[in-house]
Amino acid sequence: MAGVAFIINKEIFNPEDLITTEIIPGRALAIKTKWHNNTNLTIANIYTPNTHSQHEEFWNQLMRTWQEKRLPNPDFIMGDFNIMEDALDRAPACPENEQALNALRDLRFQLDVQDTWRMNHPSSQLFTFYSNNNMYSRLDRIFTSPAHERNIYGWDTCTSAIPTDHRMVLVRFTPNKTPFVGKGRWSWPASLLNDQDLIKNISKAGITAQSKITHQQTPRSNAENPQTIWKEFKIKIQQLAKTTAKEHLNKIRTRMRQLEEDLHKMTAKNDIDNNESSR
Repeated sequence: MAGVAFIINKEIFNPEDLITTEIIPGRALAIKTKWHNNTNLTIANIYTPNTHSQHEEFWNQLMRTWQEKRLPNPDFIMGDFNIMEDALDRAPACPENEQALNALRDLRFQLDVQDTWRMNHPSSQLFTFYSNNNMYSRLDRIFTSPAHERNIYGWDTCTSAIPTDHRMVLVRFTPNKTPFVGKGRWSWPASLLNDQDLIKNISKAGITAQSKITHQQTPRSNAENPQTIWKEFKIKIQQLAKTTAKEHLNKIRTRMRQLEEDLHKMTAKNDIDNNESSR
């Protein structure tokens, strides 16, 4: 069973501006959209067959259909390619099917896309698939147009919220002349809603504010009135929430950093190719 899909954020993209093209049913899908005024962006999502003997015909069919539908060269091609182009992309290393490899490289040449992550990390190892027999590989990749190389940053991989034996590949893209977008308005982290210590501190601050409003000792003035007390209370609980969130996030980030460092050390071991215990 095969299938490819795009998830679109309607706050960023207008669905009416999207043009979807099915290239190979269940295997290759492309979208074209307007990006910031009249700039177009074309993205292809690929799921290559598992069987290497099918790769050559798959890429040839994709190229024929791409030309027949007169699609522009893609800005991004992403997906599960089920083949590696570099020895560093598999542990233990082993030769790939030459015909399948040449077919993929021919397509990349014709559509003018490159493995930008590998170009920027020529000696690094990054695996997105872990098999049951301790074989690691970088099956999932994002190819980009050379024109976007300077506008791409933040390469990363992460575990998907949907159970799968693959890791997601992430990258950030900032086109030229993109308008500046600030951090936005602060919002209360949902994870704090059940923090009992925070709730107790907010209750104390609320009781104090209520008491000041109910039993105000000084005459009402611009500095001393229920509105200013209420404002101070809101500022107080926001500060409490921010402090608590920072404490929680520091613990989480410290643990994540430790795990990422451990993972990097393990994948950077010289014997990862020939030592199953390391893998």
